Amino acid sequence: MPYYKTEITAGKTIEVIKSYSKRIGDHKPRAGREKPTAEEMEKVNQKNAEAKLRRLINANFGYGDYHLVLTYKKELRPDPATAKKRIAKFLRILRRAYKRLGEELKYIVVTEYENKAIHHHLIVNGIDANVNKIVRDCWEWGSPHFTPLDDAGQYKELAAYFIKETSKTYKKDDGGQRQRYSCSKNLIKPVSKTTIIKKADKWLDEPKAKKGYYIDKDTVYNTINPFNGRPVQYYTMIKLPDPGGG
Repeated sequence: MPYYKTEITAGKTIEVIKSYSKRIGDHKPRAGREKPTAEEMEKVNQKNAEAKLRRLINANFGYGDYHLVLTYKKELRPDPATAKKRIAKFLRILRRAYKRLGEELKYIVVTEYENKAIHHHLIVNGIDANVNKIVRDCWEWGSPHFTPLDDAGQYKELAAYFIKETSKTYKKDDGGQRQRYSCSKNLIKPVSKTTIIKKADKWLDEPKAKKGYYIDKDTVYNTINPFNGRPVQYYTMIKLPDPGGG
């Protein structure tokens, strides 16, 4: 029986999903299968959120960009609603600072405050100017911390961290973060393409990478879709470094 192969290209990565069902996330159980529990649904929703954010990061950020943590001085810590206004103000000022230098700001931001001191995580694009100084000049309520992104092109751990750490925060109806993350409107969207594989009725349990890529072994996953009972395979290919790139 032919199967569907979906490839999602995001930066240096290509995520592959193979399934006998075109609707990978179909939430309607097949006859004879029990309806997924609330806990199972929560896990699926979290995994889907991780995947969406991971692809967005991979498509838009990489070596030369930064993961920022914006903290507050103890005496200046705001409530969630005020923090939302402050991070919005910071991003407006930072965008103007980039624009004066002929650059366009790109960002993804989350806010954490459930069971911990309130703070913000951001991913921002690096520029030729001193980003460290620009951010410090724009953030007036505390200290920013900088971690440069590596050149791997695969940032699944960072995406998983963002989603896990804010899984409780984003649900609270207290004027704070009502979504898992927010981002600038100028981000590139990952490209998805689905093809029907008619020459084979089954895929290899150990997939092979296309030329110029290698497979992230930690992402190879053969399982059964809990909603339709059909086999599914997931894995990610990552672009090999340019041999002449040093």
